[in-house]
Amino acid sequence: MTRTAPARTTDRTFDWKAWPLDGGRTAATACMFAFAAALWSQGGVLRWLGVAIAAETVLIALPWRVPRRRRGGASFWAETSVGMLVPVGAGVLAVVCGPSWFGDAPAWWWYPLSVAVGVLLVLLSGMNLRALASGDLAFLYGPTARPHALARVTASTLSPTGEEVVFRGVYLMAPAAAAWPLGLLAAVAFVARHHLAPGDNRRGSARATATEVGAAVVLLALTAASGSILPALVAHLVNNAPSIVFELQRERDEGGTS
Repeated sequence: MTRTAPARTTDRTFDWKAWPLDGGRTAATACMFAFAAALWSQGGVLRWLGVAIAAETVLIALPWRVPRRRRGGASFWAETSVGMLVPVGAGVLAVVCGPSWFGDAPAWWWYPLSVAVGVLLVLLSGMNLRALASGDLAFLYGPTARPHALARVTASTLSPTGEEVVFRGVYLMAPAAAAWPLGLLAAVAFVARHHLAPGDNRRGSARATATEVGAAVVLLALTAASGSILPALVAHLVNNAPSIVFELQRERDEGGTS
């Protein structure tokens, strides 16, 4: 008589007992609300962007259950989609409305410079590019559920455009007197946003935080100097590319683990 393996169960989406935020997440949430309030004070389009950021912050900070690998695909996609609401929405609006600071290309040499900046950010992150190229890095981390991998790839591919609109474009949209204060607050919010969700999300180390801070500073500098978010967007996409390759390399665990 053969014994059948028990069906694998998945965890529920939320862990309400973990609702109280820890110190780091509380600080990150406060930074995001401060950024939203600063945008509200500017009026116009920035006011509504502030409202959207405040609403998204609440959703991201919900007690999504960790570890995520034991949650189902729909649950993981729900959390990932929440984190893409503002970036993807802002990116679509920027493409449709076509403000000059989004579509006007600066001089050609900004683009190789931006690629170099993106590569430097990848090196700062400490990712082993040789192990990535050989596939050893993906092997080391092991298989992941197909829906989880697809969600992470989608977020890493689609979010950069909107993130540049939200966190660098506000410097170009704000009145001259408020540009730098708002741009610097946006840089702080950009780092804080990576620490809203429960769990370390591979971002708990000092090196990861240093990379986020470095990215926030250098991407703002690219935007301010070029008068366009396009150089910062190129650098952002280059920085995300290795993570996308990594997720695509990982084997698929059809049983649902990640």
